[in-house]
Amino acid sequence: MEGVRYLFADMNSFFASVEQQEQPDLRGLPIAVVPTLVETTCCIAASYEAKSYGIKTGTPVHEAKQRCPHIRLIEARPACYVQYHHRVIEAVESCLHVDQVCSIDEMYGKLLGKERQPEQAATIAYLVKDAIRQAAGPCVRCSIGLAPNPWLAKVASDMNKPDGLTMLLPEQLPEVICHLKLTDLPGIAKNMERRLAAVHITSIAQLCQASEADLSQAWGSTVLGSIWWQQLRGIDLPYRPTHRRTVSHSHVLPPDQRTDERAWAVLARMIHKAAARMRRLGYRAGDLTMQVTYIERRSWEQQVSLGLCRDTLTMIHVALPMWRKRPPGTPLKVGVVLTHLVADGGATLPLFAEQNHMDKLADCMDTIDHKYGKHTLYLGAMWGAQEAAPTRISFTQIPTLEEFGETDR
Repeated sequence: MEGVRYLFADMNSFFASVEQQEQPDLRGLPIAVVPTLVETTCCIAASYEAKSYGIKTGTPVHEAKQRCPHIRLIEARPACYVQYHHRVIEAVESCLHVDQVCSIDEMYGKLLGKERQPEQAATIAYLVKDAIRQAAGPCVRCSIGLAPNPWLAKVASDMNKPDGLTMLLPEQLPEVICHLKLTDLPGIAKNMERRLAAVHITSIAQLCQASEADLSQAWGSTVLGSIWWQQLRGIDLPYRPTHRRTVSHSHVLPPDQRTDERAWAVLARMIHKAAARMRRLGYRAGDLTMQVTYIERRSWEQQVSLGLCRDTLTMIHVALPMWRKRPPGTPLKVGVVLTHLVADGGATLPLFAEQNHMDKLADCMDTIDHKYGKHTLYLGAMWGAQEAAPTRISFTQIPTLEEFGETDR
């Protein structure tokens, strides 16, 4: 029987590990990486020493300090993590072609021919680990999963952390994963766990025994039900390209920016960042949503139609009247979400010359910023907030180094 087809590499506590690699005095200590050094934010990464105290991604800073009073908080350095991300990709590529980069800290490659034999696959996995160690340093470790399809390889990579190696052979399925909890599987969170319970599925053994019809009922989709039924059995499904649904940015305001004027400047910066990223991805937005969280523990949200828009200036003009009508209060956090995205190739071209001019202006600003550095040109509404809300890294969208202003000029 054929062995495994995929190798999945999952970097362990990636941001925290990079900081421990870069700063030797942090090694062996409980540390947490945070977006900014304020009490109102949360941890975006925790070292394994911090995880032993129950601190994880999403833990509020005040709670992390309660759990571990001597924890070291490190302000995130996204550009550094992107640099290490590229080192890791190059290291894996030296051993196995990377077919898919799933996030800043996850990727997988397809094994071919004799590489699928368990002994050969394990040898390649150890070569990958050694290549990453040589390229990124001993603190930057990964867990590797080997399995018949990418989804099961991801499951395997989560089964032995840190620095683990787990192989799931076809003949071992599904028994080899039945000891896991439902929420250990990628794609099943608390809400989905409740939906599965409604159809009497409360364990992985029951999930694997369920028919396609049962799974389709649980997921509310014949397509999703079929996908889950097949991937649990190790079937290698063809890659399904995804359509991006949203582009968003948000920022917790430091105390000196919690005024109407400063908060608007930061929000304008958020709109510009979201619009610029959307243009790089090749989309136009149908709607814009503004969000404000107040220090008084309440929030406000308003959506407006954009038609099909891709330029920043139009978005600013649409957003400003909404901003002026929001309820009074002290802003703590601002954000923007661009939704109903349509790919440029599938969008109706602008009918009016003015909109064509606005699109060209946006492209011109992007080109100049790319060549000479970010904020070489910026909108007046952003005045005073050009450096506010620095570029962050989401788990699924990896910024380019140019977005940090670190491009060769």
